[in-house]
Amino acid sequence: MVAPAVRLLAALAPVALLVAAPPLLGCGGGPAKDAGVCAGAGVCGAGYCVAGRCRPASALPAPLDARRVLLPPEDLAVLVEDDAAATPRVPDAVALGRAGGGEVVLLLRFSPTFGVGADIASAFVVLEPAPMAPPAERALTLEVARILEPWRSETATWGRQPRLSIPEAAAIARPRPATPLRIDVTSLVRDWARRRKDDHGIAILAAGSDAVGAAYSMGISQGVGPRLEVYVR
Repeated sequence: MVAPAVRLLAALAPVALLVAAPPLLGCGGGPAKDAGVCAGAGVCGAGYCVAGRCRPASALPAPLDARRVLLPPEDLAVLVEDDAAATPRVPDAVALGRAGGGEVVLLLRFSPTFGVGADIASAFVVLEPAPMAPPAERALTLEVARILEPWRSETATWGRQPRLSIPEAAAIARPRPATPLRIDVTSLVRDWARRRKDDHGIAILAAGSDAVGAAYSMGISQGVGPRLEVYVR
C-alpha cells in the first residue's frame, strides 16, 4: 500500500521523483542562479525536486489536510517586448523564452475565495503545455514578481505595463516531457491573505534566450489556460 505522502509527491512531480536528469541548466546555458529552483531529480542533494523547488525529503509541498482551491484568472494579459506596438490581445498560446520575441511578461490577476487571514500552506500558478507545440531546445528559467499597480488587459501593452516588484527565479521549464508546469508563488499569495494594498496580481517573466521557447496554452480556443492552485488549511 502506498502512503498518502508518497502519492501526493508523485502527483505533483512524477518525473522529478522517478527519472534521473542531467545537471540543470538555466536560461543562459549555465547552472540556474537560484539553487532552490529545480526541474529534475539528482539536483537537490538529499532532498527532492517537487513543484519546481528543492525540498527536504520530509517536507510536502502541500499538507495532506489542506483544502485545494483552483482559481482561473480574473484578468490575463500577455506583453511581448518585440511586439510593443501591437493592439492588446491574448493569444491562444505563448512561447515563453523564445529569442525571436524578446522578453515576455504574463500578467495574471485572481479573485481569492479564501478569507482575510487564511492559512495558506502553498500556492502554485499552473501552466499547461500548448497542444502539439514543439519543445524548447533547453531548460528555461522563469521569474515571478508582484504587480504593484492596477492594470487591465484591454489597455496593458509593453509600453504601458504596470510597475512590478523585483523579479525572482521561481521555476525552470524543461524541454521534455510536456507536462504541466507548477510555479511556486506561495509567498505572494500569502500577502494576498493579508490584503496588501499594492497587490494587483502575479507577473511571470521569461527572457528570450531559446530558438523555440516553451509554449503554454492561454485557454482561448483550445487547451487549458493558466490557473492558480492554492492549498488552504
